[in-house]
Amino acid sequence: LPMSGIGEILKAVGDFGPFQKWLVLLTSFPGFSVAFHQFCQLFMVPHVPHHCDTSWIHAVGPRLTEEEQLNLTLPRDADGAYEQCSMYSPVDWDLASIVAYGLNATEKCSSGWVYPSAQPPSLLTEFDLVCDRKDLNDISQSIYMMGLFLGSMLFGPLSDRIGRRPVILISVFLQGLFGVGTAFVSHFYVYMAFRCVVGASVSGITMTILALATEWVGVSSRPKAVLISHCCFAIGQMLLAGLSYGIRNWRLLQIAGSAPIFAFFFCI
Repeated sequence: LPMSGIGEILKAVGDFGPFQKWLVLLTSFPGFSVAFHQFCQLFMVPHVPHHCDTSWIHAVGPRLTEEEQLNLTLPRDADGAYEQCSMYSPVDWDLASIVAYGLNATEKCSSGWVYPSAQPPSLLTEFDLVCDRKDLNDISQSIYMMGLFLGSMLFGPLSDRIGRRPVILISVFLQGLFGVGTAFVSHFYVYMAFRCVVGASVSGITMTILALATEWVGVSSRPKAVLISHCCFAIGQMLLAGLSYGIRNWRLLQIAGSAPIFAFFFCI
């Protein structure tokens, strides 16, 4: 039927009856997970104090305290704090010579970084997103946005071809699978690839669910249906803030925010 014919039928049977209300309610639930994936990385890369790993000096001074080690091997900035992205170049001197003459030549961190031992695991500490690698955080967000673009190009036409429900199921399954899978990656480039797929699934869910809801709701009630969906997205952002406050381990947070979407998958 043409859209005008469907509009007349909806007008006759009711713009926003029980069926439409249940439909809008069910299609609003994925908004919670969409909000999580849209902003979760902001909470997974907190600012953490760090400095170069200078354990090389333990070979000549195994009994040095941590403070003594840092004083001998790390330069200080203008404020007197230890430099976070540079260190004194290792030398073959004995400890007495290092203490007597000091070190002058500096270089970038060559053996990784040291973070506070009490800090919960985060993307920053596990994948060293600091100094020369800090741009990887922004790049991964751009990769996610590229996934949103690819998803809109793929799932939009696909939903017109095979139907809304199959595309919703495919998108929800991909989001759950790759969202949970992200928590188990061991390399940051794999993390970015998984985030790209999650971004594509977010586009598939958002576009298809909004289209499905508005197609079955009468013209007078469509703004209400869209508003409910956006409210769920906003509530999802608030839930993300509370979830990230309670779960500081980024891998556990990723699982907690991704796994519940499987309940929606099996429900529909």
